[in-house]
Amino acid sequence: MASPTDQSKPKPRRKQRGFQRAGATARGAIDRIAGKHGFAETDVLLNWPAIAGEALAAVCQPVKVSYGRERTLGATLIVQTNSARAPEVEMKGPQIVERVNQHYGYRAIRRLKVTQSTGLGVGLGAGFAENQAAFAGPDRSPTSAEQASGAEMAAGIQSPGLRDAISRMGANLLARDRTRAKSND
Repeated sequence: MASPTDQSKPKPRRKQRGFQRAGATARGAIDRIAGKHGFAETDVLLNWPAIAGEALAAVCQPVKVSYGRERTLGATLIVQTNSARAPEVEMKGPQIVERVNQHYGYRAIRRLKVTQSTGLGVGLGAGFAENQAAFAGPDRSPTSAEQASGAEMAAGIQSPGLRDAISRMGANLLARDRTRAKSND
């Protein structure tokens, strides 16, 4: 016989959905976030390289869709690029608008607005992370002789942490002076 406590608590029912693809579960969150930026459909964000073309997708990225007061057809698509590529993207604006409208199948976008940002590098398809540029400057790493001179300068200091820091600083200053002397020749 069942106890009275078993009858008073109904068992919670689980929804049996089975396994789901990660893309299917993420789609709801993407739709909510994109909706906050004016994107009624997230296809423009998700398929930007196919819509704009690989060359343009590498230098610009859609940020927002802005509607007028009347919310009629013909919104403004705002794309972001770095300041060096802004003239190129601005020049190709009509082509971008045409391609986005072809993707939608109607005249959803009337004009393109380009915003510039210094934080965007080449390769925007990987997100908004900035790519690091290679630096081909002079080698300023201290030589073994400069490291030895730096250690000699800091020999009288009692604290080991401070002694190491002063030693490194002295070696780096000697290396900087060496590279400056080479560049002045």
